[in-house]
Amino acid sequence: MSKKLLILIVLFFILIISIIISLIIGSSSISPADIFNLFSVNNEINKKILLDIRLPRIINAVFVGASLACSGIILQSLLRNNLAESGLLGISAGAGLGAILFFLLPFSISFKLLNPVSFIFAVVTTLLIFFIAKGINNKYTNFLSSNKIILAGIAINAFLSSINGFLLLYSGKSVTQIIYWLSGGLSGRGWNEVQLSYIFVIAGLTGALLISKELNILNLGDELSVSLGLRVKTVQRLSIAISSLLAASAVSVAGIISFVGLIVPNISKLIIGSDNRFSIPCSILLGSIFLVVSDTIARILIAPSEIPVGIVTSFIGAPLFIWLILRKSDAKKY
Repeated sequence: MSKKLLILIVLFFILIISIIISLIIGSSSISPADIFNLFSVNNEINKKILLDIRLPRIINAVFVGASLACSGIILQSLLRNNLAESGLLGISAGAGLGAILFFLLPFSISFKLLNPVSFIFAVVTTLLIFFIAKGINNKYTNFLSSNKIILAGIAINAFLSSINGFLLLYSGKSVTQIIYWLSGGLSGRGWNEVQLSYIFVIAGLTGALLISKELNILNLGDELSVSLGLRVKTVQRLSIAISSLLAASAVSVAGIISFVGLIVPNISKLIIGSDNRFSIPCSILLGSIFLVVSDTIARILIAPSEIPVGIVTSFIGAPLFIWLILRKSDAKKY
């Protein structure tokens, strides 16, 4: 068995363990024995807590963490930039705009529609970035410039963030809901969110694994990729579509959660290397573990109250990001 495959197997078992621990601990602790006796007559309260509250929330955490991490590593491979992630390109800001407009509607509407609305806005933002980058592309090439995609994303992100800030100032009574959503959280997320997102998440993760080999070739450079017979434009379109699908699915469920799409792919490449055939599944597993653990901390840190999981991921992610920068700076000295 290869070392890389062994790492993936170990990470899978760590994910299972983190899920079990997250099921057990909380404001109301449940023993492992209660889990095994879950369907006994005298265990109705624990059954409801586990099956109706904790389990769907944990599944959402797994989906969101995997989606953000996978979206991040696809964008980093596509753009050959370790700082690329959905937040940088404005996808998260687009979803945020959809959510803010939803909260500011002058009439009452079902809260279940928040996820589809933010999802649509995130997808539309991605299409806008793509067409802007395409419009300023060099007419002598048959593919999009990575730098121009980044520049278009930064411009759109800044524009949408300014709109979001303006709307936030005039949000009135809705400001608390908006700030909580923008901070990123899984509180109250249940089976409805799982049902709305699982098809997109599974499709996106599967697509990412299928194009991993093409992303490896694309990392060699656009011109060399073309000479090797790779359809660069097709791979770029697929990569952007898959990464935006995953990011939109994640943000529509949990709001804006920082650092998962930025930190996890870099740690994945540090652990298992830059071969996307292994680093993509590694990122998926690490992203799931990171968010399940972060959400567990968010639930128990000030129990019975809780804090948005986005605050926890930022608190953990920022020092890790600084450590990665310092590590790479030290490596360059030698």
